[in-house]
Amino acid sequence: MQLKHIRFRIPLVFALLPLFGALVEAQNPRADPLVAIEGLGLVQGSIGYSAWTARPFNQFFNIKYAVAPIGPLRFLAPVRVSPWPGVMNASTPGRPCPQLGRLADVSLVEDCLSLSVFTHNTTDSRPVMVFIHGGGFSEGGASDYGPEYLLEKDIVLVVIQYRLGPLGFLSTGTANIPGNAGMLDMIMALEWVSQNIRFFGGDSSQVTVFGESAGGAAISALLYSPLVRETLFSRAIIQSGSIFSPWATCRSPKEGAIDIARRVGCDRPAESMEDCLRSVPAVSLMQAYNDHRIAQFNITSYADVAGACIVIGEASPFMPKHPKTFARNAISHVELIAGTTSQEGLLFWEAVYRYGLSYDPANMKTSWELFQLVETINDRFGSMSHDGSSTWYQLFNSYLTTEIDRANFTELLPALVDICGNLAIKAPVMQDVVRFAYANTDKVYLYSFDYSGTPSMYNFSASQDFQYPYPNSVFHAEDLFYLFPLGQRLNQQDTEMAKLMVELWTSFATRGVPTAPELTHSWDPVTHFNGPYLKINSQCENRNNYFNEFTASIDKARNDRSAATPRCVLSTSVLIVLTVFIKTIIA
Repeated sequence: MQLKHIRFRIPLVFALLPLFGALVEAQNPRADPLVAIEGLGLVQGSIGYSAWTARPFNQFFNIKYAVAPIGPLRFLAPVRVSPWPGVMNASTPGRPCPQLGRLADVSLVEDCLSLSVFTHNTTDSRPVMVFIHGGGFSEGGASDYGPEYLLEKDIVLVVIQYRLGPLGFLSTGTANIPGNAGMLDMIMALEWVSQNIRFFGGDSSQVTVFGESAGGAAISALLYSPLVRETLFSRAIIQSGSIFSPWATCRSPKEGAIDIARRVGCDRPAESMEDCLRSVPAVSLMQAYNDHRIAQFNITSYADVAGACIVIGEASPFMPKHPKTFARNAISHVELIAGTTSQEGLLFWEAVYRYGLSYDPANMKTSWELFQLVETINDRFGSMSHDGSSTWYQLFNSYLTTEIDRANFTELLPALVDICGNLAIKAPVMQDVVRFAYANTDKVYLYSFDYSGTPSMYNFSASQDFQYPYPNSVFHAEDLFYLFPLGQRLNQQDTEMAKLMVELWTSFATRGVPTAPELTHSWDPVTHFNGPYLKINSQCENRNNYFNEFTASIDKARNDRSAATPRCVLSTSVLIVLTVFIKTIIA
């Protein structure tokens, strides 16, 4: 008899808790918000304010969606979190998942599978935007991406965390360490949003996922995975990343896992090797991965680096086959924005310059040396053709014959940047765009971000041995400066750009069509394999041929070589953000 009473009272309590939380908020809207998540428990948040109008919003940090993936759970699919007693404190940002770049402020605690929610009204039903951070699948965290810009609008923002590096992506090709654990974390976080975002004022039928770099590649992968329910999200924004990027997927995951295991003293037969890897301290595993990626990239290419990339096939069910084999009728029905920054290749050329060459290319004197350099770039990006056809095409599509004859490194540099950017980002993103535009007529939008503002990552190296002397360059990830407050200061023109970006992204999340009062014309959807697209700048333009973006650096340099003077060293805040990308680009 007593058991029956207990079974009745527990669901009754959860049914009344949302009402209690709403009453508290109504009586004192500036009090720390309290939300009851049915079937899980109470979370206590705090109050934040938007950047431009000081609009108050509720913020809930570090809400756990899965249990700590430690011990026997390391490397495996996440396990859903159980109900918790009392009130979970979600008032301050939590720690990111283990990563080498943050040894100073975290002790590499693996209990990191959490998400943060930002909302104006917990009783409303507003469009939801879920952000997946980048960082080469090996760095980053939810606390890096604040809501102060996007929460100027009537949306609910969710920022998720997932396992990074070998903890999230190592694969031995067996059921014990199958790979793609980080991708399964993302799916579980999205399932959590689908089930629980209503308690935070979000509409689970209007979910837009968006992400940049590795986050963009992750969203690209989610669009093709058979494990992702079609109702998890209906819109997506891919920024500077794709599953077609050579750094996003693993060509030799098992061989890489063996190399990483050897570096941590786990070089032994398969089963005992896996047991050993589950017991290795996270910091040792991360360091071994870092050493592996630098060494492997120097020897072969991005595609042969393992431990922080998506595994195709093998023992993981996430991606049984590569999306390049998918037929049109297998493409998800989603509304999509996808695009790139103008000088994507600066980041990737820097990786080639530092890790992929055994000599200083600035000392080249002949066209033959240029040919060899372009061949090496193709090799490092896994696109080498033994007949040299790709190299010859890139040379004569990028350079004037007089430029090749002069073989002046500074003059040749912009094309090297373009070649790297096309191989790493631009061509792969176009693979997604063409496939989805073909299957989803009038629902796919393409852009190139070409605004070079005050918080530019232009002079991205703190040392003096690597410089890019051309102004108005727009680095990989610079579009994020105008969606999130990443510690930088915006001048008036920068702020106007941020307001434009926020308007475009949130209007798409709300209505499926990106619009903004600042646009003098509509942003037209993709109708053919190369456009149209929106060139986002102080004055936005609708352009028809995105292939012109494949020579963006060359065109800028030729138009304004006289302005080729190095800029100031980056501010500390920009360098911190940049470190997330510089250290992980060859992952």
